[in-house]
Amino acid sequence: MQEIKTELLELLRRNDLLRSALTLGKIHQVGFSPEPYVEKVMALAARVWHRSARMKHDPVLVAENINYTLFKDFGIQGKSEKSKQIIDDPHRVYLHTVLDKKVASPLSLAVLYSIVAEQVGLSHEVLAMPSYFLLRVRDCATEFYIDPYENGRFLNQDEFLRKFRTSLQKNRMLSSNLFEKVDSQHLVARLTQQLKHIYIIKNNALEALRAVEVLTALYPASPELTRDRGILYCEMEYFSKAMDDLRFYLKHRPEAEDVAEIKKLTSMIKGYREIVN
Repeated sequence: MQEIKTELLELLRRNDLLRSALTLGKIHQVGFSPEPYVEKVMALAARVWHRSARMKHDPVLVAENINYTLFKDFGIQGKSEKSKQIIDDPHRVYLHTVLDKKVASPLSLAVLYSIVAEQVGLSHEVLAMPSYFLLRVRDCATEFYIDPYENGRFLNQDEFLRKFRTSLQKNRMLSSNLFEKVDSQHLVARLTQQLKHIYIIKNNALEALRAVEVLTALYPASPELTRDRGILYCEMEYFSKAMDDLRFYLKHRPEAEDVAEIKKLTSMIKGYREIVN
């Protein structure tokens, strides 16, 4: 895992979202090779570039060509009846399986759309909001939003605000701090976080542990990630490593709500180790 973490950090340092997102495939299969999928995404971008040859300075037309390439030509699916039937499926999160199966989560589709947009020179930023992600495109002449999960639907400012309000409880005030611009590291971290939750739900401790290891590389100072890793170590019966991580968490979060449970777990580990020894 150390080699994977080092590789990922170097890719993020170079702001290479495409290879960074694909490298997460090594959580599932350590020997996974991203390069065939890099070529596939670059081929999609090349199609957009070719279609946009005479309109590269018109962001609306370029975005329309991205939509046509991804959703009509390539046939990727975002929000659909098929996607509703797939819950907690890691294949909707991994970029390479999204490209294979053509069914995506809101986040993975936003990542793919952002990568293609960057490759064809469409200036944009990714906005993270409650439960979904949008792209904001703006230049001196225009500003609009793109919802990748709804087949690249365009929204103006008023439609964006209405969509955002709908995503919140009606009695809550609209506040600018409820959505944020996210960079490559945040996008990769959110993908990894989703994988972590999926594997925990599926009781797949090994791949959940790999996801947590990636997250600890991105956020090495997080006691919460150290706690999560310690719990997974415990499930896999790596008790010495589990004890080290859980003690680290207790030292740095002595007032946390789950302190009593974590102390109980460390006592159980200590008792087990005494019995074994």
